[in-house]
Amino acid sequence: MSDGPLSGIRILDLTHVLAGPYATGQLALMGADVIRVERPDSDDFVRRHGGTEAMKDAGFGASFLSQNSGKKSVVLDLKDESDHEMFLRLAETADVLVENFRPGVVDRLGVGFDAIRSKRTDIIYASLSGYGPTGPLSDRPAYDHILQGMSGLMAMTGDTGSGPMRVGLPIVDYVAGQALVAAILGALLNRARKPGEAQRLTVSMLDAMTAFMGAYAIHHETTGQLRGLEGNRAFADTPFSGRFETADGALVVTANTPAQAARLCAALDRPDLAKDTDASNVADALRRVFPTATAEVWEDRLSAANVPAARVRTLAEALSHPQMADSPAWLRLDVPELDMTVRAPSLPFNAPWSPKTLLPVPALGAHTAEVLATLALETKP
Repeated sequence: MSDGPLSGIRILDLTHVLAGPYATGQLALMGADVIRVERPDSDDFVRRHGGTEAMKDAGFGASFLSQNSGKKSVVLDLKDESDHEMFLRLAETADVLVENFRPGVVDRLGVGFDAIRSKRTDIIYASLSGYGPTGPLSDRPAYDHILQGMSGLMAMTGDTGSGPMRVGLPIVDYVAGQALVAAILGALLNRARKPGEAQRLTVSMLDAMTAFMGAYAIHHETTGQLRGLEGNRAFADTPFSGRFETADGALVVTANTPAQAARLCAALDRPDLAKDTDASNVADALRRVFPTATAEVWEDRLSAANVPAARVRTLAEALSHPQMADSPAWLRLDVPELDMTVRAPSLPFNAPWSPKTLLPVPALGAHTAEVLATLALETKP
């Protein structure tokens, strides 16, 4: 990854769990030298989350493999005086420090913004937390599941029968992680304009998630109405879009415009429905038509008619689809410690400098001696 746009940028990574490591993982894929600073007891549970028992026992759980390619691992106990000094020396060499402890923890550990700025005057210091550094909830612990409930996301997911439901993946972690990536990239560009200035960045998971729901928030602000628990009703509020049951599974269709609706109805041999203004009548008709053929048949037929449609697939089916065969977002990742290779995510876009291969993820403390040697420091016996 050394030829990426962040080549030469060193990032000290004090993050754990998902959101922070996902962000620093994306930066590593862009070429940054990311040094993951871990505790001696390796209490980051993602090292042992997901995958086979052998993977978890070795500290290479599926969650860890998914977002730590190309990083280095250094083990330091920040409560130990000698290790703390080593960390401060390492901070002198860093362009960016990223942490996702609860507000106040880094100051108690002696590695807060002021302490690091005294060692590196132009440091970019990025903090991610559940609620941010201020406000009545700032000191509360928060994970994805909690933020899905707190943010309003759960209240709009599900239907009246199910009640509020969690989105099936830890989406708040990844939304917040992407916000952290954007903040750091912006800060790096700002440093080029204003060299020598330290920058303090804070990312709130609550802010990141609610910012994604702006259309719903403004709708409520202007009408007093709250959307939510609408099941698979389409955002466009048209009966011609949604999820429909077929002869062998579910199909999603998006016919938001009148032209799309007309093409959909023609492909279903029901052109009369395009002019039907009774939404419930349209919905009933579509529920009767789609079970007459398989989801695969409908997907092909509607796509040929230029109507967006797709069979509802599992993740395994999506990744095995021919469309994904040459995806730049998924590459081979070797795990030499376990003599195995997995298909793992890379950058979710293609660019001239996008990685063509993934570097291995680090074993706990694998680079401690190497990294500290560059500081002319000796590791503890």
